[in-house]
Amino acid sequence: MASKRLSNYQILECILEDDEESIIDSPDEDEGDDEVIQSDHNSESEESANETELEWSDDDNEPLSRHASKDSDSFYLSKKKCTKWAKEPPRTSVRVRRHNIMRETPGPKGAAKEIHTMSEAFFCMFSMDTVNLVLQQTNDYIKSIQGKFQRERDCKFLEYEELLAYLGLLYMSGVLRSSHLNFKDLWATDGTGIEFFQNTMSFNRFLFISRCVRFDDKNTRSERQKTDKLAAVREFTDLMNNNFINNYSASENVTLDEQLPAFRGRFSGVVYMPNKPTKYGIKHYALVDSATFYLLKFEIYAGVQPEGPYRMPNDTVSLVKRMTEPIWGTGRNVTMDNWFTSVPLTNTLLKDHQLTMVGTIRKNKPEIPTCFQPKRTRAEHSSLFGFQEDVTLCSYVPKKSKAVLLISSMHHDNKIVESEKKKPEIILYYNRTKGGVDTNDQMCANYYVGRRTKRWPMVIFYHLLNVAGINAYVIYKNKIDHGISRREFLKHLAVDLVKARQQTRATIPQLPRAVQKRLKRNAQVQDPSPTSRGGPSTTYKRCHICPRSKDKKIRFMCAKCHQQVCHDHSTMICDKCID
Repeated sequence: MASKRLSNYQILECILEDDEESIIDSPDEDEGDDEVIQSDHNSESEESANETELEWSDDDNEPLSRHASKDSDSFYLSKKKCTKWAKEPPRTSVRVRRHNIMRETPGPKGAAKEIHTMSEAFFCMFSMDTVNLVLQQTNDYIKSIQGKFQRERDCKFLEYEELLAYLGLLYMSGVLRSSHLNFKDLWATDGTGIEFFQNTMSFNRFLFISRCVRFDDKNTRSERQKTDKLAAVREFTDLMNNNFINNYSASENVTLDEQLPAFRGRFSGVVYMPNKPTKYGIKHYALVDSATFYLLKFEIYAGVQPEGPYRMPNDTVSLVKRMTEPIWGTGRNVTMDNWFTSVPLTNTLLKDHQLTMVGTIRKNKPEIPTCFQPKRTRAEHSSLFGFQEDVTLCSYVPKKSKAVLLISSMHHDNKIVESEKKKPEIILYYNRTKGGVDTNDQMCANYYVGRRTKRWPMVIFYHLLNVAGINAYVIYKNKIDHGISRREFLKHLAVDLVKARQQTRATIPQLPRAVQKRLKRNAQVQDPSPTSRGGPSTTYKRCHICPRSKDKKIRFMCAKCHQQVCHDHSTMICDKCID
């Protein structure tokens, strides 16, 4: 049919243009949208009284309002008549849209590209700056409480090797899934304990370190808390965030959602979330790679911050912009749930930051047409689509009287997958990419390193140790061993972290003999004897040749086997004869 009338989508584009010349030239901007869709049922006298001029199409010499009346079913109008959605999708025979082209190569970057061992992958996440911060602040706190202890050995300063060993024990406890087990049982000497823990440090020393771990200067904390509720962990969390961002480039899809490490103690940021397994805790916003579950960035919710540099708006648009800042301009897609999504946010991410978005959207948003809402009249497994220039709205009926609403700036068609339930492609794409944060949360829970505590900074510390273990595993698996399981990775990482401490501990003469033997057998350390030559030992022991009935104890030991031996079973040889 050789008609020169404008197509439905062209009419929509003309209507939505505000700043450029269009075929619609309404004198009243607030009433212009209503004129396009309403029927021309007013009399000439009413039109004259309202001084409303009719707009004319170029070819038909008909008022455009009458033209729109004939094609009114080509558009959906929102409940408040503020937004229009075209029923027909835009032309699809075009080249790939610019915002669907990714501009970065996913995978490890920076220092993470040069790793060769598990411990190197871990130190990309838990950097030396982070270790030194924890070491310094912990020792400062130990110094402040030393006067409360009668024996100096009960309050020794924390050493570098000892801090790494402490982290290794936490990771091993996660591998053994003993986070809810009384830690004293791991040091039990009745045969039910774990040698790995007994060989590394004493139980009392472990408790002392857990008590003293700090992340800031306690003397200046009260002043910093006037402008920051997270002053106790601010420097530590900033370092961890930078490590996560600087060592990995995400794949084309990322997920934005909430995490809730369990905590019910005293902290202004504790929230109640009934849909989470733990219900109460410290809320974290997390940006996670949907494919590898690497956590790229996190932000801790502490309520409304005091006036100062750390007071940020908590509205969803500002929050999403802060969380997605590391991937601005990269052409990635962000999947999120209906707590975050809105039509203005979708347009902002696309036009200002070159990021597409897919997510569910709440039914009470003002841009949603009434016919997209749940209705009994809608057939089961049916779908409705609304299109704008860069945004697609989808409403799917999974069962009677129910409807699922999704919005996408990545999809621009009404494609439906041929199956029994006839789900739209937008829904299937959302289901494939929505689980990044939830899976990361589940991985943290599988090998959780945390202990019960009343100190909220330790809850954040344990949670970030879990995340660092996952991120280090993703990097190591990508670069070195593609087939290693996460359990094996964490187990070998824990052994690497405690090895130096066990070797140092084996040289302590006062160490129990049973522990020395275990260290020699399990840690492959050299015999901790004080000398390689025969001579007096520091302790009296029974001669290993004499029968037990004699119970002959002697200080001298053999120069070769380093065991105690009496004069009846030994011969004295001078140094010259030995040579």
